[in-house]
Amino acid sequence: MKVFLIAATLVLSLSCSTHSNNSKLAPNSREHQISAYLWQQTSGEYRALTYQAYNIAREKIERELEDKHNRKRAVVFDIDETILDNSFGGAREIQEGLSWKESHFADWVKLKQAVAIPGALDFIKFLVERQVEVFYVSNRRIAMFQDTLDNLVAQGFPVKKQNLMLMGDDHTKEPRRLEIQKKYSIVMLVGDNLSDFHIDFEKKSVKDRNALVDKMQKDFGTKFIMLPNPLYGDWERALPSNVEKIELLKVTP
Repeated sequence: MKVFLIAATLVLSLSCSTHSNNSKLAPNSREHQISAYLWQQTSGEYRALTYQAYNIAREKIERELEDKHNRKRAVVFDIDETILDNSFGGAREIQEGLSWKESHFADWVKLKQAVAIPGALDFIKFLVERQVEVFYVSNRRIAMFQDTLDNLVAQGFPVKKQNLMLMGDDHTKEPRRLEIQKKYSIVMLVGDNLSDFHIDFEKKSVKDRNALVDKMQKDFGTKFIMLPNPLYGDWERALPSNVEKIELLKVTP
């Protein structure tokens, strides 16, 4: 698979180019994202964090399984930037001077080229071997179902079709989590976004999101396993839209 890795030459090529197509960005308008994509694609630190997250998850599940109760256990996974790495699709957009659009992401999904995030596949296989049910709850749209299934299977993930739960008309994941809870005890949720874990994080301000994280701090690393994602997330939507981002930077605690 061709890897769309961003390098310093991309910065230069973007700086020297112009685009007449309105669907394309002005030169340099996504340069702020290049370091984030490079960090995810090339750094040992990123890999270390994903391994760390899944090592902790495995340890917690091993402890959970020491309790020999009869309830059926389940672990719920997000997909994008949790078990599949889409940074190559984002890099493609930047190389082509495109702004992010859902249609571009749909085109990327059709390629089925997202790769397994380090640690994810081994952990999910560990769960299946121990008869813990695995659910994939993603806000990819239902129209992406087959391409998503094919991509997961190609990367080696064990997937039951009924356990791949994509987004319909409602953006929230809560109804899907509640549906799982009718038959299973959800012992862990794994994601890269706070709304992957609890409905209370949805549509909240920066201040409220941070306060909720502090309130639920004991759940992180136990019931909630967070994966690093420097590329995008609900935290961006929580920022005030009428303020320049540079004005939000703090120079004192």
